[in-house]
Amino acid sequence: MPLLYVNQIAALEHLAGDGDVDARVKQAIDREMTRQSANGAFGLWTADSDSDDVWLDAFVTDFLTRARETSFAVPQAGFDLALDHLRNSVVNAADPGEGAGEPLAYALYVLARNGRPVIGDLRYLADAKQAVFRTPLAKAQLAAALAMLGDRARAGKGFAAALDALEAEQDDGLSRPDYGSTLRDAAATLALVVEADLTSAELPGDPIGRVGAVLERARAARVSTSTQENDWMVIAAEALARQKALSQFTVDGQKVEGAIYRKWSGFALGQKLITIVNAGKATAELVTTASGVPIAHDPAASEGYALERTFYELDGTKTELKTVAQNERVVVVLKITESEARYAKLLVVDRLPAGLEIDNPTLFDSGSIDAFSWLKKDIDPVHTEYRDDRFVAAFDREPGQSAFFSVAYVVRAVAPGLYVYPPATAEDMYRPDRFGRTAFGAIEVTTK
Repeated sequence: MPLLYVNQIAALEHLAGDGDVDARVKQAIDREMTRQSANGAFGLWTADSDSDDVWLDAFVTDFLTRARETSFAVPQAGFDLALDHLRNSVVNAADPGEGAGEPLAYALYVLARNGRPVIGDLRYLADAKQAVFRTPLAKAQLAAALAMLGDRARAGKGFAAALDALEAEQDDGLSRPDYGSTLRDAAATLALVVEADLTSAELPGDPIGRVGAVLERARAARVSTSTQENDWMVIAAEALARQKALSQFTVDGQKVEGAIYRKWSGFALGQKLITIVNAGKATAELVTTASGVPIAHDPAASEGYALERTFYELDGTKTELKTVAQNERVVVVLKITESEARYAKLLVVDRLPAGLEIDNPTLFDSGSIDAFSWLKKDIDPVHTEYRDDRFVAAFDREPGQSAFFSVAYVVRAVAPGLYVYPPATAEDMYRPDRFGRTAFGAIEVTTK
């Protein structure tokens, strides 16, 4: 979704736009439509995967809705099918139990944004079923849906409940089925509060300041952010960028409203830069970010996952793989270890040196591994990709599973030379601070 707002934010802040954005948004729309099943649901990896994940269905339909609102073409039949699927999900959850609120709230929000008649469901759930909406975002989505359909009094109460829940939320650092975190919830709630534009009588106090304080604390506590967190922080930034009165600065004596962004190269950092003065009433925050090219390879790391990459000859004999002859095949085994199995959508990526390529990908996916009976197959990945430069495997992790599991594939040496072997990584896609990484290696491919 951030792609939809990149150029809008750039224009508001007088930054250069991205000329490739429209093509990338169209590509994203096309890709999502290929992952839609016959009943209107969407899969995370393919049309057949995650067919019962209503939260994911609502998220994709939200993206398609916002794309249509920004004048991108979305296939009408597929879009209507997606909305019908969400409506069916709402009807089938007419009296939801505790824990069912997160996908239901998002589905209702998307339906309301598209003008579907759900006000009766919204009022019933807001009045009688608040307990099933456990996360701050679910409460905020319910409130935003009420605001869009004109029930601003209930919307104000709903947002007040969302703000209270957000300030009380304790983030345990683990993944959730709604792909969320305190940071994601804060950013999304901020965007929804700004978009609802309730009056001070409808939503008293300083809602933007309250959400902003939680968001600031949550962001400061994170080293890495997930795609969900990044998505909603961009959407919140776009919503706030239109509220220019919230911040006022002078830059070298010239008045500027709204947030400001500046970028300098290494050379310019040694020169006189700019003078920024906060001329508004609100507290301002100055954030600096530095980027560059590392001068040394990252070491192996274990932050929630331990990852080991080992190599075997085809008969199961372990090898160090310092040197390999051209056209020789080797089995790569990636072993992942957790201290305790936790819920996560885990992505394992093994990047290949230029001298190697993946050989016979169907060997393992088809189950025809008679020649590799020495391999122990623990847990099957829900998705695999055999790309030119990497192997990718996705796992749906659940509590109670084995804390030790592995995946394997075959590579062939193709091009003689000396190569750096990039590290393999295992990462919780929605908690990227939980990861494992092998060390860099080196390999020589020789001619026979």
